[in-house]
Amino acid sequence: MALRLLRVGVGLLLGTSGALMYAASGQRWAGACPWGDVDGALCNVRQDHRYDFVPPSAPWEPVGDAAQLAGSSLMVLALAVVLLPWALTGRRPGIFSAAALTGAVLALGAVGAATVRSGLAGRVVHPVSDDLVLYVWALVPPVLLVRFAVAARGWPLAAAVSLVLSTPLVAAFSYAVGPYDARPWWEAISGLLTATAGLCLLGAAAFSSSSRAHERGVSSAREQDCVRP
Repeated sequence: MALRLLRVGVGLLLGTSGALMYAASGQRWAGACPWGDVDGALCNVRQDHRYDFVPPSAPWEPVGDAAQLAGSSLMVLALAVVLLPWALTGRRPGIFSAAALTGAVLALGAVGAATVRSGLAGRVVHPVSDDLVLYVWALVPPVLLVRFAVAARGWPLAAAVSLVLSTPLVAAFSYAVGPYDARPWWEAISGLLTATAGLCLLGAAAFSSSSRAHERGVSSAREQDCVRP
């Protein structure tokens, strides 16, 4: 029961994080690049890296509330990451995984807070220990998630894979690469992958418990058959 509730909580946090990132992407692209249209004049302009908000870097030009929404998404994701080892593998992390997890959570929170502050100030606000935090934010979560994916099975494995695909490191070498600079709506794709991971954990909470109940029922029936004269 405790694992089931934990997976529901983490699934909801991941869904919220994904929705916030999708909304942030909409702030940047909705008025310039409808889905599937990447050739308009305004769309070409909006693909410039100066509109990037994950995270902002100089020179930067804010668009709507994109930075505030994206930063909030990262901070909600940090809360979910705290509980991910238990939600994905059903057991606590080892010493090295726990240390990496702590670094990932702190980096996600720091980058998220700096992104929100950048949006509110209308200029780039760097996180504490700028370069170090950005490297940890970009590199540690994918490695950690792959480690958890190796130990996961079923629905949690699907959640871990989806989270790996949602990371900026994977995006930077695949779906975030556009014909000019940034591919339109790439942040929305990342958000959808994060939300999909949340749905997978909700599926694990719903169906894994049903499966265990079924197995217990079958086992109990077999024991009763064995004791019948």
